[in-house]
Amino acid sequence: MTSALQGWHPGEAILQEKYGFTDAVRGRWMLAENFMREQHRTFHTSNLPFIPITTFDDQGRPWGGIVAGATGKIGFVTSPDTTTLNVDARLWPGDPLLSTMQRWLDSKSTPETSLMAGLGIELTTRRRNKFAGRIKGVQSHSDFEFRINLEIQETLGPAMDPAERLPREAIDLITEADTVFIASVYKTGASPATKYPSHAGMNARSGLPGFTRVRPSDGRTVVLPDYSGNRFLMSLGNIESSGVVGLTIVSFTTGDVLYLTGKAQVLIGEPSFNIMARQPSILLMETTGFTLVRDALPLRQAPGSEVERSPYSPKVKYLREEDPSLGGGLDGHKVRLVSAVQDAENIATLRFEASPKPGAKGLVIAPGQAVVLDFMDWIGPPTYQHMADGKPGALNDDRVRTWTVSSAHEGGPTLWFELTMREMEGGVVTGALFQILRSQQPLPTVSTIADIVGVTGDFCLGQGEARNLWVAGGIGVTPFMAMFAALVKRGSEAKGDVVLALASREPNVSLKLLKKSLDGLPASVKVRVDLFSNEESISTQEMQDTGVQVVTHKGRIPAAYWIGVAGDRDVLICGPGGFGDSVQEGLRAAGVPSSRVQREGFY
Repeated sequence: MTSALQGWHPGEAILQEKYGFTDAVRGRWMLAENFMREQHRTFHTSNLPFIPITTFDDQGRPWGGIVAGATGKIGFVTSPDTTTLNVDARLWPGDPLLSTMQRWLDSKSTPETSLMAGLGIELTTRRRNKFAGRIKGVQSHSDFEFRINLEIQETLGPAMDPAERLPREAIDLITEADTVFIASVYKTGASPATKYPSHAGMNARSGLPGFTRVRPSDGRTVVLPDYSGNRFLMSLGNIESSGVVGLTIVSFTTGDVLYLTGKAQVLIGEPSFNIMARQPSILLMETTGFTLVRDALPLRQAPGSEVERSPYSPKVKYLREEDPSLGGGLDGHKVRLVSAVQDAENIATLRFEASPKPGAKGLVIAPGQAVVLDFMDWIGPPTYQHMADGKPGALNDDRVRTWTVSSAHEGGPTLWFELTMREMEGGVVTGALFQILRSQQPLPTVSTIADIVGVTGDFCLGQGEARNLWVAGGIGVTPFMAMFAALVKRGSEAKGDVVLALASREPNVSLKLLKKSLDGLPASVKVRVDLFSNEESISTQEMQDTGVQVVTHKGRIPAAYWIGVAGDRDVLICGPGGFGDSVQEGLRAAGVPSSRVQREGFY
């Protein structure tokens, strides 16, 4: 029992070199063994209710099938020895494996169409074990029930016309999925056949629902972002070599299964960025065949249960052609840090200036909106890690951050803005920015800090009279700073009666920030700040010069508060998740209709 490989095959080696992984994985092909260890056999026979399988049709196209037992429960696989798996599977009409079974029973299979690969994946623990090989034999128990010795193979799917688009229900299944099974193949040439034998591959990619996209322009090209993994690139290496792939997507709520096959390529660097902004590597599949089977897999997610998402999953990225503001934004704009005021040890207001390319317009930022900045070029990409249990979010950190703009810019495009931010513990971007504040005086004037991805948000101050209740938790006061500053700029034309309910652990810092925005507030705007805090020494002296009434309260905001203050006011909420939830619950109990409440994402 030795290694199953003699080295990385040419497709794998090419991509490992392009990614810069060659040294890291040089000898790790030896980890692929030609037998199953005892724990692998136990895993497949005692842990899994289904297994995705790669097979091939008579055109050599890979398809990803799904095998499961008749009841959808664990125990449909047995392993009599270290090189054999017996699968007692109940298939369903439309599964690619059905034609494979028939070809085998009709003695029409060939050595190439007998290739198969599978992936044992336990969704609750994210444990995975891959296997590959050939089908040794098939026994038929009924039209849909088979015993398959070793592994599995193909089915014939309908070929797509070059101009055909995937149906809407298929696209929805793709863009709502959080897991995709990848069927791949390496086909050896004549000369290196002995060293690199043909073999199939089965793998999985997962992310937040929506991480897999379909190009709107043709409705058939599937885009799968490649996240950090083990660097072996075995599946992508197969695809680099063969140019084909099969994708299978399962709905674990309905049992629907979508089978896709098509031409494929791996894009790295600029070609990838041109399709999916800020994503350095993608798998692109032009669908040439598909099958959608309803109510197929007997396995179901328990009603009422919640899916526990992996903490490693990055935010969903969109294609540039889907929505320019999501996919790429304001091309040509770069910003640099020109000044900063440290409001507290871990809070600062930073001023950025934009340097647009000739002909590019300035930024249009409504009071309360946020700006999305890309710091990748300045900070650099994250160093490779396979796992990062201490800080999962760092694994696929794209250096893109969103902050609410704290300055006001009504009246036209601007080439500057201010961000009031808190330094996050262990934060890569805020850590780097605050390091500049602590170590360099004056600030550097030549370094480009970030690219502007876009301006976002509809949490904004309207143009009419401002009769509002604004609710802020801590640094969530930021959008209201911009709104107050905008009312000041409107001068005597501004009209309003605003109550700001502010919960803060650092009340003096919060009042200091508000003071900047409230200086010069016109008499036609009445403002009261209800400040809730456990801090003993709160100074409201500075706020008296603004004409703003500040009322301090001990402790958290009580439920009874909302009954007396909400009235007929429109309510805007900005703060951490738990804080916002409690505010909304209190407003509902006070009879405030949800149509009058707007909540901001907390940046």
